[in-house]
Amino acid sequence: MVGGGRTVLVVEDDLLTLGLLAEILTQSGFVVGAAATVARARLMWERMSPAAVVLDVDLGPGVNGFDLADAFLAQSPDLAVLFLSNLPDARFAGRDPGSLPAGVGYLRKDHLAEPKALVAALDAVLGRSQSGIPRDDRDPARPLAGLSRTQVEVLRMVALGMSNQQIADERGTTSRAVHNVLTRTMALIGAADSDEGSARVAAAREFIRVAGLPTSP
Repeated sequence: MVGGGRTVLVVEDDLLTLGLLAEILTQSGFVVGAAATVARARLMWERMSPAAVVLDVDLGPGVNGFDLADAFLAQSPDLAVLFLSNLPDARFAGRDPGSLPAGVGYLRKDHLAEPKALVAALDAVLGRSQSGIPRDDRDPARPLAGLSRTQVEVLRMVALGMSNQQIADERGTTSRAVHNVLTRTMALIGAADSDEGSARVAAAREFIRVAGLPTSP
């Protein structure tokens, strides 16, 4: 079988999805450990010393999948890492896409409708096959691909219910600068509105449509 008895730690906070992932990989010959929380993931990491980790990016408030991968890779640089997410790319979690470790995979969760996609992606990161490693976060057709990291971050903060002044304070800038970024962003996504309140509602709605409800500022 594809897995060949290799050990994989799966970290996913949705229990239904976690069970599905574990079942798919177990049936494909992997030895699977499943964790629904960061604390459980760290405990199982120590017990398993896995060859690979499959990580949801959004694990709720606090540590996310990127943070967890950084911690694991610091201990085991040869670890194979596959991120699973509904987020178009790392910007939507407040992370610089260029800071992701080399050799990792990034698979959108809508691909899980086809189990072979998950197995093939994991096999690719384990084999360090650069041509076969999925990087859906680099797909030019992904949602809101044309926005800058700053524009995505402002949309995320608006979706969290933060005012322009709160965003400005968080980012060390001015309320006027935030207003200008938001105005340009809404124009780029085709939802410009002369009314500030309507623009903010539209901005929050668009972020949530693409990336779901944000969990932390």
